[in-house]
Amino acid sequence: MSADWTHVVTWALVLGGWGAVHKATLHRDRRKEKLEISIQICKNLTDLQIAAIDFHTAPSFEVRKSTDIAQQVERVAAQIQKCPLDQLQIPVTRIVTLRQRITRRNVDPSDFKQQPADGDLVLEIRNAVTDMIVSIEDARERVWK
Repeated sequence: MSADWTHVVTWALVLGGWGAVHKATLHRDRRKEKLEISIQICKNLTDLQIAAIDFHTAPSFEVRKSTDIAQQVERVAAQIQKCPLDQLQIPVTRIVTLRQRITRRNVDPSDFKQQPADGDLVLEIRNAVTDMIVSIEDARERVWK
């Protein structure tokens, strides 16, 4: 009878240990996936910055570039507000600021002007993207420790 009892305890410990390790592995994998998603959105923001600066510093208005940038901005904004990035609680005002800095000025074909590479608009775009990336990275460290 005592031999049967020790087998039950042994199997209970084995199953309990397996369950604990499995749960920890799942948690680690989910955290890794979230980290990868946040890194990808930061890369997307950097790509958006490059495209926006390329558009605004071009010698003439290009409809395709303008449309592409508007779509990229909307895509990034949507991704930031969807799971799992919504857990970071990036303020909507920061998303609005990013959108405004990139698409509010110098996007009308009738009054498009080539912007200097060191001009105010280009600097505003760089600052807005940098602020968004820093917000994501700070929130990631705070929320997904």
